[in-house]
Amino acid sequence: MHKNQTLPALTPPTLKDAHRWKNMRIGLLGGSFNPAHDGHMHIARLARVKFGLDFVWWIVTPQNPLKDSKHTAPYDKRHKQVEEITARSPRQMATHLEKELGTQYTFETIQGLKTNFPSTEFIWICGMDNALIFHKWDKWRSIIDMMPLVFIARPPATNLVRGCPLKLLDSVAHRHDTDGRKTDLTKPCIYWLDGAKMLDISSTQIRNKQR
Repeated sequence: MHKNQTLPALTPPTLKDAHRWKNMRIGLLGGSFNPAHDGHMHIARLARVKFGLDFVWWIVTPQNPLKDSKHTAPYDKRHKQVEEITARSPRQMATHLEKELGTQYTFETIQGLKTNFPSTEFIWICGMDNALIFHKWDKWRSIIDMMPLVFIARPPATNLVRGCPLKLLDSVAHRHDTDGRKTDLTKPCIYWLDGAKMLDISSTQIRNKQR
């Protein structure tokens, strides 16, 4: 954000207020958040610091196509949990953007966001475990071409993804560091951030404890 640029009202983005986010750097953290937990917040905060992001938008998916809907809590409940966890940090925002867009796949969501927010810089944030299944995402190669991605180390350990298709992809730049605010978010690139203290927690573990 430019020094003389005022903060937008601290309300979540909608598809009708692109002007509020002009020239900003936004991290996109998508997921089922079934439920949201401190591990999600940890990678969101780390990405914000590492890339000099103005805000992180949490993209709550109505239904992840790779997950069984029988084991997914209702959307409103999951969104409320994201609202509660992001309330601790004013630069973290729970959004209804995927629901507004009416999209189901990450490719479609990114396409919709880039269309509706043409003057905003984006980076997609993932936990390292997503690297293991990223090649199963719809149009995953196209996603890589659309915006930079960052995978942040969390269980499983980084060495477990060393041989995954995404890690071996040589048609895109791979980096293990950032230049903070100077990092160019207009170029396709995959960032692999590790070495920081991580939280050994997952939504699956939380659900199992609640049963």
